[in-house]
Amino acid sequence: MGNVLKKSKRFEPVKQLAENKEAAAAVQMGQSFQAQEDSLGQLEKLRGYRADYVAQFKTKGESGMPAARLLEYQAFVQKLDGAIEEQIKTVQQTRVKANEHQQAFRKTNSRKKIVNKLISKSKQQEQAIQDRQEQNEADDRSFKKPRIA
Repeated sequence: MGNVLKKSKRFEPVKQLAENKEAAAAVQMGQSFQAQEDSLGQLEKLRGYRADYVAQFKTKGESGMPAARLLEYQAFVQKLDGAIEEQIKTVQQTRVKANEHQQAFRKTNSRKKIVNKLISKSKQQEQAIQDRQEQNEADDRSFKKPRIA
C-alpha cells in the first residue's frame, strides 16, 4: 500500500467535519432549549404578576374605589393580558426553534455515525488485506526455504 493513502485515512477530514457540525448543532440545540425555558419562565412570571395584581385590586376594591382608578386597573390588566399573549407566541416560536434544532442535531449525529461506520468498515477491510498479504508473504518464505534432506 506504500504511499497510497488508506481509505480510512481519507475519511478523517470528513469525520472531523461531521464532528464539528454535530458539535455546532448540539450548541444550537442547547441554546434553543434554554431560550424555550427562559420564555416559559417569563410567561409564568407575567401570569403570576397578573394574578397578584388582580388579587391586590380585589382586596383594595372591597373598601370602595374611584371610577378613574377602576379604569386604570382595567387598562393595566389589558396591557398585562397583551403581554401574556405576546409571550405565549414567543414560547410557541421558541418551541418550534428548539424542535428544529433538535432535528438538525439528530441529522448531524446520524451523519457522524455513518462516517464512523464507514471508517470502521474501511479499517476492517484494510486489516483483512494486510493480514492476507502477511500470510502470503509467510507462505512464500516457507516455500522458498531450502529443504534439508
